[in-house]
Amino acid sequence: MKQLLNTLFVTTQGSYLSKEGDTVLVHQEQEVKLRVPIHNLGSIVCFGNVLCSPFLLGLCGERNVTISFLTENGRFLARVYGPVSGNVLLRREQYRRADDPATSAESPGPWSPPKSPTAGSSCKGRCGMGRNWRIPPR
Repeated sequence: MKQLLNTLFVTTQGSYLSKEGDTVLVHQEQEVKLRVPIHNLGSIVCFGNVLCSPFLLGLCGERNVTISFLTENGRFLARVYGPVSGNVLLRREQYRRADDPATSAESPGPWSPPKSPTAGSSCKGRCGMGRNWRIPPR
């Protein structure tokens, strides 16, 4: 099944979003105006005075559905999303090695600048000569 990460924009002031099972309900004046299954949504954007139930926030967090709150004019207020995955220990070791001058000087990556200006110039010159050899004269 193809999952379309649709966005639900709620712009009607005074709306209330809640959950019923795995469905998002949009209430206006004690009346259900819209029902959307949560698996069809990638995010929900609420403009202005729009309220969300805490159970809906929990469901969206579990299902990786982002909820964003904006003012009526579209200025960003807040965003709610589920847990972030990542390896904390790996990230800490990367920062530790980046801060250690001995380790970072031992193994420069391809993105590091050359040690001397002449090394960079000679590399640039070799690349330019190679390009000139490959292009046939007109």
